[in-house]
Amino acid sequence: MGFADRLRASLDWSGFPGRVSFAAWDLDEREPVLHDAERVVHAASTIKVLTMIAALREVRDGRIALDTEVGLPAERAGGFGVLRELRGVHRLQLADLIALMIVISDNAATNAVIDVVGFDAIRACAEDLGCTATRVQRRLMDVHAPGRNETTALDQARVLDALATGAALPADLTRHALDVLSRQQVRDRLPARLPDGARCWNKTGELDGLRHDVGLLGPDRPRAVVAVLVDGLDDELFRGVRGGPACAAIADLGRAAYAALSGARR
Repeated sequence: MGFADRLRASLDWSGFPGRVSFAAWDLDEREPVLHDAERVVHAASTIKVLTMIAALREVRDGRIALDTEVGLPAERAGGFGVLRELRGVHRLQLADLIALMIVISDNAATNAVIDVVGFDAIRACAEDLGCTATRVQRRLMDVHAPGRNETTALDQARVLDALATGAALPADLTRHALDVLSRQQVRDRLPARLPDGARCWNKTGELDGLRHDVGLLGPDRPRAVVAVLVDGLDDELFRGVRGGPACAAIADLGRAAYAALSGARR
C-alpha cells in the first residue's frame, strides 16, 4: 500500500471534535486523502503562509529586499505577537517581520507585511498556486473592515505543496521560507506527537471555537503535506485561543500521517 491507503486505513472521523476539513498527500506519490476538504472556513492565521510567499515573490521580482526596513503602523493589531507591546520599535526589516509573522504569529507584523505586499499581490499569488476559495481581503484583527479572510484545507495543502516542491519560489527563497516555518513555536498540534527525528514545517491558526494547523512532514525534508482545519467548537474549552481536545486530535492526525509516510502502522 502507498501513503494514501495507509493513511485512510488509520482515520476515524466519528469522534473528532467540531467540524473537520482535511487534506493530505505524499509529495512524490501525489494521491490525495481528503475529508470535506473544500469546505470554506475562516482562515485565521493560516493565511500567513500565503502572505509570506507573496512577500518573498516581491523579493524575487526585485521590488523589495529582505533587508528593506518597513515602517510599522501606529495602530497595531491585538491578539498574538509582541510588536503591540514594543512601542519604541518603529521599523523592522522585512525578513524580521516575516519571522515574527510565522514563528510567533505576530498580527502586527502580518499587517505590516500585508501593507507592503498589497491585497492584489496576495490574491494573484493565491490564484497562481491553484487556490480556488482562499480570500485575503482584510488586515488581521480588523473585524469591522469589509472583506473576508477564508480558505479551505485543500487550498492550504496546495500552497504548502507548491512551496515544498519549488513551484512557488526560487530555491534560495524556498529555503528561507522553510527555515522560517521550521522555527514555528506553536507545537501543540501536528508536531506534538511525532516520533524523535521527525520534522514538521507548520503554521497554526486559532480563534474562539477554531483550531487549525497546516504543515509539511518528513524525516529530513518535506515529504508529505497535511492541512487540518477545525471549526464549530462550541464547548467552553474552546472559548480561548489555546488548547482543547481538537489540538490533541490534530496531533493524532500528524502522527498518523507520519506513520503512513514511513510505511509503519500507528
